[in-house]
Parts: sequence; structure tokens; C-alpha cells
Amino acid sequence: MTCAATDSKITLASAPGKVLVVGGYLVLDRNYTGLVVGTNACLYSTVHTTALDLSNSDYAFGAADVPITVISPQFESAWWKYAFDTKANTLTQYDSADQGSNGFVQIVLQTTLALVNTRSPDALCTLLANPVPAQHRVGLKILLTADNDFYSQREALAKVGATLTSQSLEQLPAMAKTGKTLGNVHKTGLGSSAAMVTSLVASILVHFGVLSKHDLCENNKQSCTATKGMQLVHNIAQYAHCLAQGKVGSGFDVSAAVYGSHVYRRFSPTVLEAAMSENSSIAELVQATSPENIGWNSEVAPVVIPPRLTLRLADVDTGSNTPSMVKKVLLWQKSNPEQAALLWASLDAANNYIGQVWSSLVEASCSNSTEYNSAIDWCSVRLSSEWKSDMDAVGNPTRALLVNLVDGILRVRQLQRELGENAGVPIEPPKQTRLLDACMTVPGVCMAAVPGAGGYDAIFCIVLSQESGNAVERVWSEWTEMSVGPLLAKQASSGVSVLDSKLYPSLMAMLE
Repeated sequence: MTCAATDSKITLASAPGKVLVVGGYLVLDRNYTGLVVGTNACLYSTVHTTALDLSNSDYAFGAADVPITVISPQFESAWWKYAFDTKANTLTQYDSADQGSNGFVQIVLQTTLALVNTRSPDALCTLLANPVPAQHRVGLKILLTADNDFYSQREALAKVGATLTSQSLEQLPAMAKTGKTLGNVHKTGLGSSAAMVTSLVASILVHFGVLSKHDLCENNKQSCTATKGMQLVHNIAQYAHCLAQGKVGSGFDVSAAVYGSHVYRRFSPTVLEAAMSENSSIAELVQATSPENIGWNSEVAPVVIPPRLTLRLADVDTGSNTPSMVKKVLLWQKSNPEQAALLWASLDAANNYIGQVWSSLVEASCSNSTEYNSAIDWCSVRLSSEWKSDMDAVGNPTRALLVNLVDGILRVRQLQRELGENAGVPIEPPKQTRLLDACMTVPGVCMAAVPGAGGYDAIFCIVLSQESGNAVERVWSEWTEMSVGPLLAKQASSGVSVLDSKLYPSLMAMLE
């Protein structure tokens, strides 16, 4: 990705989607970790300083009010208009397409602009001093867009008589219109709200100079200032996301949007208690979100999927009620503490083992790339059940590690089913078990499981070649028990980034 251009009037930031490969339910507890992979499917937030025409507005703007228009053109009736009072640090929605609100957007704007106004008081006030034509005022026009994989494209393909395949999805226009309202769109579970919140926070902070655009460029993210900048984005995004949801969740989805792929250990919820109370002050918000606040004790250990292993994702058109599933699992855990503790320990060990094998495979690819690539080539054209039976596997470290990876994910799945049965929750329901088992019979597939909290929403596979991926997709397309469709997203290690808006002319056209 290329860093932002010098045009300070437009700031474009992106944040990736996520897949929680292992760690569902356990990631809620700080004693355990989850392995989350970022995707190359992203949410984009574009902030544009421009003169807004207020001639058709009945709202009585005060001298200290900055007008803001937010549009999300992929959805029907998706625009909202606000006024931010720079003296009172308050945001007021005064209009929208359907007289409804967007809680996530409104909370991000209120939170981030209040922090900008507190940290850099002149930044917003400078807008009001710009000369403009009559009945206009300089304000912000904000564009929110997403890569297609965040939303189901089944209906779009059906309308043009196309089959549900990767080839058909590739023919759709980028950031295609969904034909749905935001409330009615079918999401695919990649974490659109967390990615939107993160990208919008980042774009506003950079636009007003609280952060440098260079802090969120891939080549600079290891510097001390960039690390603090990323932490600030993370803290504000976690706060806003939790406030919008009405609870403090695990935070892994926001963490993935900020940092990309990593092993995640959650933060202690107490860090947000004061700022999330009903009568909290701006001082408490500044303190809560500060990078210097030691209460932010989450742990992020960067991770990559080993070379030549590729993540493939599928959307299952059935769906699950994830909050209800989580509630039931936690209730069972509370009612059966001893049994749950043993199962949690077993799951934690199995989850950690996946990460350890990935790390060992990365090391193997570096220490002996010839042997590594030879093993990948050999395994990619054979069933995983054949990998350990071949006598040539003896003394071949990479092949042994791939065997361990298969055994490891089967162990995770076994324990997930046990947890589901105990709690009365369909974490890996029989329909999904049959689908996943079928995927594992495809040559070159080394992992197949349900991500996150499980259920009927989605599955992921990790394959060793393009041919393996194509074969898995054929299994999905021919599956009759459920409707299973591919996503185009693959793994990506990078997190939130500021982009060069000039490289995205289609987005710039939407601002006009």
C-alpha cells in the first residue's frame, strides 16, 4: 500500500476484516488467547474538507458548528447529516435519508472529534474561518465504503443469472451497491463494524493532524511514534465500538482491524469503566484512550500464515445468533466451573498448538526452502490422510509439521463440538461437520473449521495450492445440504493504513 498524498483536504484510511481461526469463546477471557487473521478485504473511510451547501437545511447552525455529511453509497437511504459544536464538544444529527440514525458512525464522530478538539483545539475551529459562498459552510464530507466480501453477493449474482463462484464474484464492480438498506444487508461475518469504526477513527485523527499519515503507513509502523499512534487508534476504536455495542466485548475484531494478523490476548474491561459511565467527562475519555494508559494491557503478537498456505473463506447462507450462542456458553461455564475449566485448558492447548505449528512452518521455510517447497508440492496433490502414511515422510520436517497441523485442527474441532454439546449450542453442528469433513478429503487441504464462535455462518479452509482451492470451491458449489458460496478474501498481515487517495479514483468520484 502507498502512503497518503500531500493533499490535506482528503484523507483515506482502510482497515481489514478478520477471521478468528482459533480461540472462539476463550478469547473473551484474558487468561487465554485467540489467533486472528486479517484479510485483504477492507473498509474504507474518506474524509474530505469541503464547502457544504446548507441552503436546504432548516437546522439553525451556531457560529461554532461544523457541518458534517456522511454517505455510504453501497446502501439504500444511507446518508446522515450532523453538526459538531466546537465549543460544547457535542454532536447533533439534524437530518438523514430515512430519519433514522447510525449509532456506530455517530459515536465515532462524537468521540473522535471531541478528542481532536481537546488535543488540537485550533484544528476544527480553523475550518470555520474559511471564506465560502453564501449559504455554505466549510465542513466535512465523509465517505464510507467496503470491499464486496463484507456483504453477501448472492442476490446480485442471481439477478444477472451468474453462478455463485469466484469467477462470477470477480466480475462484479468493486464496492458494488447492495440494493439493501444497512439494516437489511446480509453480512458475511468479516467484522464490518469494527473495520468501519477503526478506519473512520484513523482517517479523522490523521485528517486533523493528531496523527501523522506516516504513522499509519506500512513501512513506518515499527517506529516509536507510529506504535503510539497505532495504540491511540486502537484505544479510541475499542472505546467507540464498545459504546456502540453497549458492552465491552473481547475486542479481537477491532484489534485485527488495527494490527492485522496476530495472536491476541484481550484487555481488562476496567480500563473503559469510567469513560463508558453515563456522566463521563471529556477528561475521563482522554485518560481512558491515552496510549500512556497502562490499563490497556492487551497483548498483540504478530503472526503470518506460513508461505504457500492460503486462506479460503466461504459464506454459508444459513446464519446463527452469535450473541445468544455466547450467552449460553458462558452460562454453562458458570454453572459447571470444574468441567469448564478442564475443557478450557484443553481448548487453549489445542489452539496454541496451531500457532506453534504455523511458527515452525515459517521457520522451516526460512531454514531450508528447497525441502519446504518440495514438501508443499508433494502434499498439495495428495489427501492429508496420506501424508503420514508415506514412508518418505520420515525425516521430512515440513511434511511432519503439516501432518501435525491436520491433527491439530481436528483436535480443535473435536473440542469445539464437545463444548457445543455441553452448552447446547451448535458451535460445529452436524451439517457443518459433514461439510468440513468433505473439505478435508480434498487433496492439499490442511485445515478446515468454523471460525470465531462457530455456528452456521461461515467456514474457512487453508489450502496448499491454487488447484486445492479450486477443488474446495467445487465441493462448495456442489454441496446440497446448505448453500455455500466462496468469498474472494485471502489473508493479509497489515492492519489500519492511510492510503494515497489519488490511487482510488472511483472513491474520489463518489465524493463529488
